[in-house]
Amino acid sequence: MRRYGLMPLFILLLGSLSGCASISQEECVLGNWYQIGLSDGTRGYHNRAASYNSECLQYQVKMDVTAYNRGRNQGLKTYCSYENGVSLGKKNWGYNNVCPSSLASEFLSGYQPYKNLAGAKQELEKFKKDVKFYQSRVNSEYSSEYFKDYNIERLNTAKEGVEEAKAKVAKYQQEIEIHKIQREKSKILKELSRTDISPSRRAILNQQLGSLNTRETMLNTIQSIKQIAEMF
Repeated sequence: MRRYGLMPLFILLLGSLSGCASISQEECVLGNWYQIGLSDGTRGYHNRAASYNSECLQYQVKMDVTAYNRGRNQGLKTYCSYENGVSLGKKNWGYNNVCPSSLASEFLSGYQPYKNLAGAKQELEKFKKDVKFYQSRVNSEYSSEYFKDYNIERLNTAKEGVEEAKAKVAKYQQEIEIHKIQREKSKILKELSRTDISPSRRAILNQQLGSLNTRETMLNTIQSIKQIAEMF
């Protein structure tokens, strides 16, 4: 059992940010390497076998690298899922390229669209705060003419930033709508490929597919019009 509860919070945060691995003598001796690997994989950590082995050798214990890697690979199946990609993307969290090629595509298909949107929303909030800040400076009766001109310039830049960020948010929201439609279409097509579904169920699925195709075409058309408009 890891004795994190005895460690100051800032040390834990520092270790997390630096990517350093730390393991206790008790863990080395107990040697529950599959569970340790499972935990590391589920949390999206890089492979820490070399670091663990080096630390455990100080206690005259050699780790079971095979068990660790087996557990970590299993944990990565949870971390690298589409659902977790969506969750991390919505939180605007970073990704350390830990997913193997067999899982990365599914993870990134969930992660990237929502990460783009979360980043644009964060950018929008920053520019809104800048507008509020420089507006108060411009309105201040204590501001000299020189600084007022400077603050007006910064205010205008921030306002432009707000509009650009709003456009990004709208763009990424629309991309997510298209993404959702494509995911739903994929599920329907997969079910339609089965030979054991009833004619009535097949008819319902085809109707749903037609509606989704119409919706996707409309969104793509709107997106194309916006892209053309941005060129002028």
